[in-house]
Amino acid sequence: MEDVPDLVLLKIAEYLSPKQCAWLSMTCKRFHKVLPKYMCFHGDDFKISGPFDGHWAPDFYFDGPELRGKVKSFRASVNWKDQGWGNRKGRLMVKLVRPDSGENKIIAENNNLFGIAGHEWAESSCFFVNDPVVKLAIPGDFYSFQRNAGGGGGHSLSVKKFTVLLEHPS
Repeated sequence: MEDVPDLVLLKIAEYLSPKQCAWLSMTCKRFHKVLPKYMCFHGDDFKISGPFDGHWAPDFYFDGPELRGKVKSFRASVNWKDQGWGNRKGRLMVKLVRPDSGENKIIAENNNLFGIAGHEWAESSCFFVNDPVVKLAIPGDFYSFQRNAGGGGGHSLSVKKFTVLLEHPS
């Protein structure tokens, strides 16, 4: 394997899952240097109800870890549903946040990670490369996630297995 060019190793990595790629990168120093780097984190499962007034009622969900480097791609997945009847308003959002002189400054945001939650349990995913939440990320920033069940009475949002996978440049 010592004589295999870096580009061949990268091509092989394209056929691996991020988890498999991370495992392979731990087998030797050369693979660790050449193969893509990933950061994975999860949000807690929840079920929330929206307020009885208003329509747009975003609520804090969680903050991700501090970024160790620039971000090449942002991938997320979730199992989710709304209350199962009536209007659908549930959604998840992300903000790229930069700590600046003791204050957190919002650099970019995406208010529609997966669209609107459906009436039945479903898995949804998203993948961003050119979105500002990816392009503008630098070391020290972090992602802050919000959720919206929807206002107007009777709205709820249930989420399970929310996972974020970030790819960092090699």
